[in-house]
Amino acid sequence: MSAIITITDKFRNVFQRFSRFGTWFLEHQRRNLIGIFSIFVMIAFGATVLVSITPRPSNLPSTELNTPVSFGTLNKTASLTKSVFNKNNGVLELHYTISDGSVSDQDLVDISKIKFTAMTDHGGNQVTGRVVPTSNNTVVVQFKNLSHNFNAVTLTAHDKSINTATVEAPSSVVADSSNAKKTTANSNTANGKFIINRDKVSKSNTLTFATQKELEVNESNDKISAQQKLISKNTNAIVEYQKAIDQQQSSIKKYQKILAQSDDSDTQTSINNARDAITQIRTQVSDAQNNIQRAKTNISQYQKIKKQVEDGKSLLPKPTDL
Repeated sequence: MSAIITITDKFRNVFQRFSRFGTWFLEHQRRNLIGIFSIFVMIAFGATVLVSITPRPSNLPSTELNTPVSFGTLNKTASLTKSVFNKNNGVLELHYTISDGSVSDQDLVDISKIKFTAMTDHGGNQVTGRVVPTSNNTVVVQFKNLSHNFNAVTLTAHDKSINTATVEAPSSVVADSSNAKKTTANSNTANGKFIINRDKVSKSNTLTFATQKELEVNESNDKISAQQKLISKNTNAIVEYQKAIDQQQSSIKKYQKILAQSDDSDTQTSINNARDAITQIRTQVSDAQNNIQRAKTNISQYQKIKKQVEDGKSLLPKPTDL
C-alpha cells in the first residue's frame, strides 16, 4: 500500500512541476516564442552557411573509368583511364585514350587535332591546366594549384579534324537554301563531356606535375606492361588448349578400342566429333600464337619509342594550355 502511495506522490509531483512550467510559459509567452523563433532562425542560417562554404562533389554523376565517350563528327571516342589527385600540391592528373571509329588501327590517331576545354567548380583562383600528348592515341590532362576541396572538374573533348561530310558546296542559290537545315543538322557534334568529382578520383601523396618526357616514358612503360600481360594470358591459354587436345586424343583412343570390338555408328560419330574439336582447338592455339607475336612486335615498337623519348627525340606535339 505504501508503494502505491509513493508512486502516486511521484506522479503528483511531476504534474505539479509541469503545471508550474505551463503557468510560467504563459506568463512569459512573448519572450519564449521570440526565443524559440530565434533558435530556428539561427539553425537555418547556420545550415545555409555550412552548405555554401563546405565544398562537395557536384550533383552530376562522375564519368566512369574506361567508358568511351563520343565527341566530334568523325566517330572518335575518348575514355578516361585513370584519375589521380594529390591534395598536398593540388596536382590532378587525368589520363585519356583516344579511339578513331573509322580507323581499324586504334593506335593511330592524329593526336594534334584533339583538344580539350575545362571548367573547375571551387577549383581556386590559382589553378592552371594543360594537355600533354603522351603517345599517338593517349593524352594526359594536368592541373596544378587545384584547391584540395574542389567540387568537380568538367572536361570536354573536341576534334578539330575537318569532316567533309559537313561541308556544303551548293551548285545554286536554290540548292543552298534547301541544304540549310541539312547543314545545321550535320554540324551537331557529340558532347564529349567528362565529369570528374572529387570523391571519385584516386589519391596520391607522391604525384607531381610531371614533364611531358616523364609522362611519355610512363605511357610507354604502361603499354609494355599491358602487352606483357597479354602475352602471359595467351601463353597460359595455349597450355590449357594443349591439355584439351590431349584429352580429346585420349578419348579418341578409347573410342577406337570400342569400335574395334563393335561396329557402332555412335562411336564413330564420337570419334569424328573429337577430331573436329581438336581441329577447332588448334585454330585457337594458332590465334593465341598470333596474339603473342603481335604483342611482342608492339613491345618492340613501344621500347623503340621509349628510347627515342629518353634521347629527347619525341615526335609528339608539345603540351597546350587549357
